Amino acid sequence: MHMTHNAFIPESSPHDPHAYRWIWLDNGLPVLLAHNSDLTQSAASFAVNAGHFQDPEDATGVAHFLEHMLFLGCRSFPAPESFAEAVQAANGHYNAWTATEHTNYYLTVRPDAFSAILEHFRCLFTEPLFAEEWVDKERLSIEAEYQLKRQDELRRLYEVHKLTANPHHPFAKFSVGNAQTLADHPNLPMHQRLREYWQTYYTAANAALVLIGPQSMDELEALAEQFNALPSSRLPEALPETPIYLPEQLGSMIYVRPLKESSRLIVTFSFPEINSDYLHKTTSFIAHLLGDEGPGSLCSELRAKHWISELSAGGGMSGYNFKDFNLNILLTDDGLEHIDEILQACYYAIREIAAHGLRDDLYAERQQMQELNYRFPESQRPIDLAAQLSINMLHYQPQHVISGDYRMDGLRHQFAQRLLAEMTPERSRITLIHRDVETDQVGHYYGAEYRIEALSEVQKQRFKQTPKGFAALQSPSANPYIPKRIEALPLAENMPASATDERNGYWPQVVQAPAGITLWHLQDATFREPQAHIYLSLRLPMTTANARNNSISRIWCELALEDLNEQFYAAEVAGMHFNLFPQQSGVTLHIAGFSDRQPELFKALMRSLAEHRSSEQQFQTVRKQLQREWQAMNQNKPINHLFALLHHQLQYGAYTAQELAASIDDLDFELYCNLLPGMLRDAQVILLTHGDIDTATAQDLASWVKQSLPIVSQPQLQVQRTVKRLSSGMSETRFHSEHSDHACALFVQGHTTELHEKAGFLVINQLLGPRFFNQLRTQQQLGYLVGSSYLPMHGLPGLLCYIQSPHTSPQALQQAMEAFLADFASELKTLDPNEFANAQQSVIRQMQEAAPSLRVRAQRYWGAIINNFANFGLASQICGEVEELSLSELQAFFASRFNTDRCAMSLQSCSDNETK
Repeated sequence: MHMTHNAFIPESSPHDPHAYRWIWLDNGLPVLLAHNSDLTQSAASFAVNAGHFQDPEDATGVAHFLEHMLFLGCRSFPAPESFAEAVQAANGHYNAWTATEHTNYYLTVRPDAFSAILEHFRCLFTEPLFAEEWVDKERLSIEAEYQLKRQDELRRLYEVHKLTANPHHPFAKFSVGNAQTLADHPNLPMHQRLREYWQTYYTAANAALVLIGPQSMDELEALAEQFNALPSSRLPEALPETPIYLPEQLGSMIYVRPLKESSRLIVTFSFPEINSDYLHKTTSFIAHLLGDEGPGSLCSELRAKHWISELSAGGGMSGYNFKDFNLNILLTDDGLEHIDEILQACYYAIREIAAHGLRDDLYAERQQMQELNYRFPESQRPIDLAAQLSINMLHYQPQHVISGDYRMDGLRHQFAQRLLAEMTPERSRITLIHRDVETDQVGHYYGAEYRIEALSEVQKQRFKQTPKGFAALQSPSANPYIPKRIEALPLAENMPASATDERNGYWPQVVQAPAGITLWHLQDATFREPQAHIYLSLRLPMTTANARNNSISRIWCELALEDLNEQFYAAEVAGMHFNLFPQQSGVTLHIAGFSDRQPELFKALMRSLAEHRSSEQQFQTVRKQLQREWQAMNQNKPINHLFALLHHQLQYGAYTAQELAASIDDLDFELYCNLLPGMLRDAQVILLTHGDIDTATAQDLASWVKQSLPIVSQPQLQVQRTVKRLSSGMSETRFHSEHSDHACALFVQGHTTELHEKAGFLVINQLLGPRFFNQLRTQQQLGYLVGSSYLPMHGLPGLLCYIQSPHTSPQALQQAMEAFLADFASELKTLDPNEFANAQQSVIRQMQEAAPSLRVRAQRYWGAIINNFANFGLASQICGEVEELSLSELQAFFASRFNTDRCAMSLQSCSDNETK
């Protein structure tokens, strides 16, 4: 096999299905090639080592603006929509993002189209046009994106973070950009600014490329050669070594007033950069110790006092010369009265870790789990893998580009002690987020209200004291859930011949189980890894009877999960993740991860759920939190509110956030305890066991459910799953929104659940989607959130079109959508048969695409069981109908469903001063 003289092979897992090769092109561009003959898509990612930190001081947002503009025409392909149309025609998709120090562009297409699309992709970076007309149009899109997030709580908090950092550090810059910061300056138009940034940073020395596909290594290498067209300029000027915080910005208390009800405490410690520590992951290990949720942990002790609901450690911004290490705490109402004691406990926990917690045995457990995660990597879609690896290329040594995320080469005791010694009140930034805090400053871009003041000497000394009435904290004990068996079980002897084709008979089968339990089981023959998924659905007919019942089931879920999280935190650490959540008519438990100890965990979870009891304080805390979330729904992005309202309007047993909030106004603990048993009776159980798990184990788990949950019974009441049918014509619904943006959606409902109906809506969505986005967002600039999607409900298909706009009324948005549909109807009458055939093939490819991982396959099976009456072959059946569909049939179908026989609903936002 031909090997380039400057190529080498990075280290990777023996279980990784990809072969890798790292090369440098003649211009110096590093390229990572990944070959996997089983892939049905090819992917590419181009990452640049520059982001908003490199923005000019007087034109913030240029990096982000450039990311938008590069897709809108280049010398060889000047039409602004040409790239989007080419990728769409190649059954692919693309995206990009701009961060502080990196920008990433990525795409995926059919392998036979990869060469042509890659040439177009390369031209975006080597010969952009920056046409002035499109600079002016896309500036409006950036402004809409900025306006969209003006009431976003995280953006407002981020603004306060920037305003209380060193103004001379690049972190302090406004990152998104808007119409003002990106305006043309006298003698310096924006298209020139964009060109200067591109010329400075989009060079071979400052970028990385990943190509992934079924093509041979030599074919991939030949495809990469065209990127020699990138200039091989020297590295741009390094970022300044100025500190991110000034001395007076440390040892400070920052008060932030949110828009919604919120009670959060964030303790931030300022570290130097940690990128160079990637082989040891010291801060991750400290975060593991400090964020422990098991018995005797900081989190457990604070929860026991009912002061906090959640605690996480280690998150926070990081960059070229800084790392924020955060302790992020969700406070209860009681906790607000005990902030000093909570902070005392945090600093005490840090001192305890420094004195006793830096244990090599605990590090070795983390190391063991990382090694297992590396050995058995979860399969990813090629586009996701490409985007991840291109950023790794900018962070890690070439040999570690795949392994760097997993390496833990030993605990650096001295470095860890040095970091812990920095975690003092004097080096902290303590942020309290609550509606009632006093503020004296307002952010310019997002209107964030805040106040910053230095910690007093009294506070600093108080925080260093050992908290009173606080049990001695304990380090985590040896983890009983770390897997011992790390090879997959032998396959059952009766595995069918089609055991690798999930679209053709390779499906879960019903296995004998106790009365009241339907057990679906499949031992996976494709993903031969020691991992499994267990889904347990408790179908509770009473949970959808009224809004209060629905609220009670959600409260129970939250309380039970809080209980399980503390008891079984060690299982999470050992790579077994579990979640308990409301789903349709009842609740679902999902367990995923390494299979060796999963049966033990499942039984222990069942036992704990059966024995679960909560205190009145815990109940009140969760009730208030959920009620606040529901009451704040009309402050969310109106598009999110609109989606939730659509489900409420069309599904029996679905309730609005306002109905749920009102239903628990007078719900006290006694009434909750009295109503709960009635809610949980007559449970119908559906169980799916899938992956590295055998039939005997699956049946044992089903028997255990019957033994441990006395609520399981032969169904007395059937769970109702029906969708409301819209009458002919257009019905209108308006909803109250406190957000400054407007939103409108148009939903067209199918007439039947027949396969032909589904096929028609799917092909229409394939043809309509790109045109809708191009016309209403790119051309007309009506808003930033613009889209359409195929939306089936309980088997009844439909199509949803939506727009959220900072400047256009809902009525005008609806008119624009109706005008688009009229134009589309005309276009459909003269549609090129080749485009129709391509749309058919795109739908078929998407529906026949094999699951990229065990997780996705399990999700598909579970979705079919819960939503489609276990019709696992539905996708193949629909594909057959799509293939048979003729263009004339589609034209007639569209004319009927979207015009003459339309059953549709319009949803529009309205503000306080409008008629509701």
